Amino acid sequence: MINMMIGFFKDYFKYKEAARKQQKWIEKYCEQKGYAVNPSWMMATNLKSNLCEMEATFGKRYCPCFEPSGNKELDKKMMCPCEYIEDEIAEYGTCHCALFGPADLSKEQWKASSKRLMEEYQVPKNLKNGVLDTRGMPLDPRRGLPVPDMMHQVKAVLNGYKGDTLTVIMEREQEALNLEKIAKYRGYGYSYEKKENHYEGTLQLH
Repeated sequence: MINMMIGFFKDYFKYKEAARKQQKWIEKYCEQKGYAVNPSWMMATNLKSNLCEMEATFGKRYCPCFEPSGNKELDKKMMCPCEYIEDEIAEYGTCHCALFGPADLSKEQWKASSKRLMEEYQVPKNLKNGVLDTRGMPLDPRRGLPVPDMMHQVKAVLNGYKGDTLTVIMEREQEALNLEKIAKYRGYGYSYEKKENHYEGTLQLH
């Protein structure tokens, strides 16, 4: 929990100015659609920081909950606000990320959706001796992408990680390519190779 809070405030100060720009379109979108933003300052701030990081890393404002898939049609649908928002509001009460919801949503409903999201992403990580295996996560039924994805697993592990290198096992090459962009943005060294039935990337952290 301490490492998670440290990571949160690092992102908050890093993206504070960029998040103000995100806030402008968010407010305009909510006004147009009759939506509201998550009333939890911490949840809303974290999601806006993630939006800033997605845009800085991948060049587009992808959904803060899913790394790019490599499928152009699907990735276009995942531009925030994504094309799944109405279906997910009908199912969860909010969008998947719990950023947007109906203006009349109760505090209890917001909290329930935020709790659902946190439980999805705070699963135990398969990390042993500096090797993180990101495979085997459940798939989101609409996008067909893992939850949590490689990107979120790596980010969670790096909060408080003490090693000089982190090896990441991934199922798809697109994940290895995404990790390359993450490494470049963060200033890490990186290389990857194809194995028999997976991809293996190594981050040089120091």
